[in-house]
This record gives sequence, structure tokens and C-alpha cells, in this order.
Amino acid sequence: MTRSREVAQAIKSRLLPHGSVTRRIPLGLGAGVRLPIDLAQHSRLYLGLYELELHRHIRALCLPGLRSFDVGAQIGYDSLVLARLSRAPVMSFEADPRLIPALRETFAANPSLSQHLHLREGRVAAQSSATRGLIALDDAAYSDGFVPGFIKVDIDGGEAEALAGAIRLLRDARPHLIIETHSLPLELECAERLREAGYRPRVVHQRRVLPDHRPMQHNRWLVATGAPHPSTFASSSYARA
Repeated sequence: MTRSREVAQAIKSRLLPHGSVTRRIPLGLGAGVRLPIDLAQHSRLYLGLYELELHRHIRALCLPGLRSFDVGAQIGYDSLVLARLSRAPVMSFEADPRLIPALRETFAANPSLSQHLHLREGRVAAQSSATRGLIALDDAAYSDGFVPGFIKVDIDGGEAEALAGAIRLLRDARPHLIIETHSLPLELECAERLREAGYRPRVVHQRRVLPDHRPMQHNRWLVATGAPHPSTFASSSYARA
């Protein structure tokens, strides 16, 4: 962290209230959704500046009626954004059991969107295993009858493995994808898997002005535009689920 960033963090810590409180996001891509926010730690998220690099891509790819997978839901921000933009079902995958209660509370705090949100607990992997709590995206899509047209993946190193479990989905449903990568080898492996599936992924770099604080040295995204099959748009029956 640079000296100027350290000073900014210290000022925020002194001036902004501490403690997580459910607040309505006033600005940005998530404007209107409610999240547990500690202003001293999540001021950029609150002000609509979080992952600003992706906003135009998400708006362009998360189309009305398009089902989504949020792989690595964490506190539920992206799930809420996808549901708000598409007004269609979102399946949220989260592997950390410590986050599940807060994630359920976040969904409940957004009743106008909660009807679209479906939580899957477990780690997304190349192959499903009920005994080990592993879920392959192909199985999640075709066994559950929930085929997405947009997929966001951010699971801190497991992104290539997630793509390895989505071969049928990428081949047949042709969803749009945004994949966060935390190392150059991982980025190259994910890009190669996407190219093998017929995609032409683009690298999105971190912004230089008002960047988010990210402790890892390498942090970028792959954006891959697909051609979502009509089956990836929500049917009236599932949209009411």
C-alpha cells in the first residue's frame, strides 16, 4: 500500500462510523440494493465505485430476462446487481459456510429481488461430489434445469477448475462470462479454456484512477461475450419460483 493510500485509509477510519449496518446503496451499478456495510471498510462499495472497471460490461451482458450464475457470491452484492438488472433468476454459489447466514440475511433485506435469488452451498469444481460438497456448473445447470446466459466467477484461484466443470454449458448454452483472475498463470489457463470453447476473451485491467485496494499483485478480469441460447432466458414458471 502506498503512503497516500495509507493516509486515506487512516482518515476514513477516524471519520467514518464503524460497524456493519444494513444500508441502501445510493449510487452506481448497485443503486437501490441493501447490504451490510461498514462505512469505514466499504466506502467505495457504498459510493458505487467498487469494481468500476466492470460496470459497462455487466450492463451490456446481463440482459433483461437472462438467468445468471454468481459463482463466489460472498456477501451477495453481485447477486443482487444481476437480479436487479435482469429481473430474472440468479443462482448464487458460496463455499464458505461462515458467509451463508449473512448471505441469507442480505437476500431477505431485498424483498423485491429475493424471489429471483437461489442459494447453492458448496465449492464449484471440475466434478460434482455430494460427499465433498463439490458442484460442477454443468450439473448445476442441467440437473436443476437452471441454464444461465450470464456467469460471473470470482472464487480466489478456482476459476479454471470451474470452467473445466462447465464444458457442456459453454458449448451448448453459450453464456456471457466475466472471470476474475488473481495470477497470470491462472489468467492464461482460463483464457485458453475459453478459447477452446470458441470464445475470444478480453482482458480488463484495473483502473489507474481511484483504484480499489487489492492486496494481490495480479488482479484482472476476463470478459467473454457469448451468444446465449433461448433456454437461458427465464421462463415464466421459474421466474416466479
